[in-house]
Amino acid sequence: MTAELNQQALKNAIKYFVAAAIAGSIALATDQVSFIWYPLLAVVMCMDETETRVIAASRGRMLGTVAAGVVGFVVHTVLQGWVALTVSLLILGPILRWCRWQAGLATGVVLLSMLFLVAEYSSLDWFYILNRTIDTLIGVLVAIAVSNLLWPINRLAEIHNLDLKLRQLLSKRLLNIQQLLFGTASAASAAQVPLEGSRLIGQLSQLVNDELRSRPHGAATRKHWRQRCILWERVNHHSMQLLRLISWLPATFDGLEQGPWLN
Repeated sequence: MTAELNQQALKNAIKYFVAAAIAGSIALATDQVSFIWYPLLAVVMCMDETETRVIAASRGRMLGTVAAGVVGFVVHTVLQGWVALTVSLLILGPILRWCRWQAGLATGVVLLSMLFLVAEYSSLDWFYILNRTIDTLIGVLVAIAVSNLLWPINRLAEIHNLDLKLRQLLSKRLLNIQQLLFGTASAASAAQVPLEGSRLIGQLSQLVNDELRSRPHGAATRKHWRQRCILWERVNHHSMQLLRLISWLPATFDGLEQGPWLN
């Protein structure tokens, strides 16, 4: 498991490096990009392990950029300095919530701070806002392209693989519980409740949610994978609780009488 995590971390680091290098190269090769950190910041804020979360982060990044640019320009015509920044932040939050663009709030706050702290007030016009939006769009497009080209995740295959691992893990756990109740297994093993099931269920739920967001009417919906996640979560939770209860049994416990309910 450690080797798998290290391999995944290395892949993510390479994807970040490639996306940042491409975005930086485009920014340096284009005269229209005045501030290289805009596309680089977009790459850092949008890159993720799966393309679904990259697209969601990219959407929030663009919405936050547009909203912050408009609010910053309008407030700039009336106020300046830290007062203008404070008023802009107080206006931006309700506007994003009203438009249901809450995903762009973090981006909007960062961009507003950069606009008021970096840009000269004489240059803060519609043309400046448009250029900064294009700068951000470059980083967003690079992040989406790299995420889809380098090690794209086959979510359905990963979902089936995690489902198989959970089936094997929980089957062994239920068999262990049965042996404990029969008195044929050591009671000391009941005190060691494994957390591997919870980790696998968390990964499975994340992949299923990503698949449902990207393909709402795809195979994940037809095969009821969301309901399967809930079922695995319930089985994992109740089996862990049952192991804890068994660990509290007295040392004189010799096992229950074998009955049909144990099988």
